Amino acid sequence: MAAKRGAFISFEGADGVGKSTQVARVGDALAARGCTVLTTREPGGAPGAEAIRTLLKDPDGPDWLAASEALMMSAARAEHLDKTIAPALARGAVVLCDRFADSTTVYQAYAGGLPLEAVMALHRVAVGSQWPDLTLVMAASARTAMARRGARGPADRFEAK
Repeated sequence: MAAKRGAFISFEGADGVGKSTQVARVGDALAARGCTVLTTREPGGAPGAEAIRTLLKDPDGPDWLAASEALMMSAARAEHLDKTIAPALARGAVVLCDRFADSTTVYQAYAGGLPLEAVMALHRVAVGSQWPDLTLVMAASARTAMARRGARGPADRFEAK
């Protein structure tokens, strides 16, 4: 008998809307019900992806082009999927991911000005058929999100944008 594949759920939304809080709460609730849960984030979630995250989020780092950001995000995502997400799903875990490819579509295509088809082509390479089973889009008022964001301290490069 084949092992049951887990579930892959991503959480999307602007900074300060509660993604990380909800990932933790959902993870705790599922674990309390006996599920094996892996919580992870993007960019990051695997050694190579975390190295790319450090480059991208460095407030003193270069002002990356949208194309460079999209390429690095896609490289990080490919590593994350291969090294962390796919193995956890194969073990039957529920994977909860704070951001995924939708963020790249929003920030590098719509906000960054890259052609949507270029970003979608990167998704086809980095993600293939390993899309989340469910994506939850979190929202909060701009006032609430900004207050939460401000309470965290100095902004990183992405948050400063």
